[in-house]
Amino acid sequence: MSRTASPNRRTARVLMYIAYFDPEYSGAALQALTLARELRHRGHHVEFVTNRWPGLRETGEVEGFFVRRLEPGRWRKHREFRLWFNLARYVWRRRRDFDIVHSHGAYYTHAFIGPLSRIAGLKSLVKASLANDDLLDLNLPLIGYLHRMMLRRIDAYVGISEDLVQEFRAGSLDPRKIHHIPNGVDTGLFQPCPRDQRMTLREKLGLPAGQPVALYVGVLDQRKNIEWLAEQWVRHQAFGTNGLLLAVGPQSREDADGALRGRLAALGESHPGLFVLRDFSTDILAYYQSADALVLPSLKEGLPNVVLEAMACGLPCVAARASGSRELIREGETGYTYAHGDVTEMGEALRRCLSAEGGRLGRNAREVAQTQYSIQVIADRYEALYEQLLMQHR
Repeated sequence: MSRTASPNRRTARVLMYIAYFDPEYSGAALQALTLARELRHRGHHVEFVTNRWPGLRETGEVEGFFVRRLEPGRWRKHREFRLWFNLARYVWRRRRDFDIVHSHGAYYTHAFIGPLSRIAGLKSLVKASLANDDLLDLNLPLIGYLHRMMLRRIDAYVGISEDLVQEFRAGSLDPRKIHHIPNGVDTGLFQPCPRDQRMTLREKLGLPAGQPVALYVGVLDQRKNIEWLAEQWVRHQAFGTNGLLLAVGPQSREDADGALRGRLAALGESHPGLFVLRDFSTDILAYYQSADALVLPSLKEGLPNVVLEAMACGLPCVAARASGSRELIREGETGYTYAHGDVTEMGEALRRCLSAEGGRLGRNAREVAQTQYSIQVIADRYEALYEQLLMQHR
């Protein structure tokens, strides 16, 4: 697996666009940064352009990457027009500094990079990250027409799951431009730790030494379905596992008043031996390495980073059968999935993963993460796609 660009390949200059970026939390942003790090290792040049949300500076650096934040407009309705104007002005002014504009998102607001890149003489790529979401408005009369027209001017479409690839195909887009490239994970960073170190981490994090821990990592919002999971875990007394459900994640932008987070905190306070809520931590690796299994009850997903990270850390995974989750988890080999809302099936999956069987499942999960989803493997595929785009003539 490469760590430097192939001598036969051009060094690419890539401008990555993403709506939410550090310090705003999003799975797409974490994935973009993981890929950017690996591309930089290989000699490629990467910069970011993102939306400027209140309180953030116009320019800055994140891990040594230059970041330009653009004003998306003050009014929620039609604010994309202001964003498009600012994005067009920025890309045009810096058109000679880049070869490719790579969008982490395929909403119609992101699809604007298609016509913009063509005018600027650049190649363009959009990555769809959330099933039944990024491309959902293609079926609408007016906005769907606009979205499709802009997408047709994109040079490459990437679906991170098979479901998203099918959504691109259903959108009457050129099938030759559609590519399946999953998310990647840094398996050098995310890896299992020895048992003695695991016990030390638990003590440091204030977690019980002898109690099985089922870990949830993610934003605390309705789509992730964490409230339902926590309520079922408490109601069914950990499904007979004697385990602790540990939820780690930031408050959602949708939960502006903190009502959902408040309900979860109250549930944890009233059932301290069953459920614990923790604020999102930059040291999320310690939580993975302290846990016995990952559980993800999301109603919809793209290709969840948390499942990849947990697999890389040698954890068996339990997840609702959302897009992406069911693609990553191999039944009875790396974990189990369950039908949305099926408490009985979820309970059985959790019991298996928190039993002695969990060790075998976790070892398999680590192997799959290393061989199929390591960021080196995924960067190889993006390098090949970049090279393909740069070899094309307008």
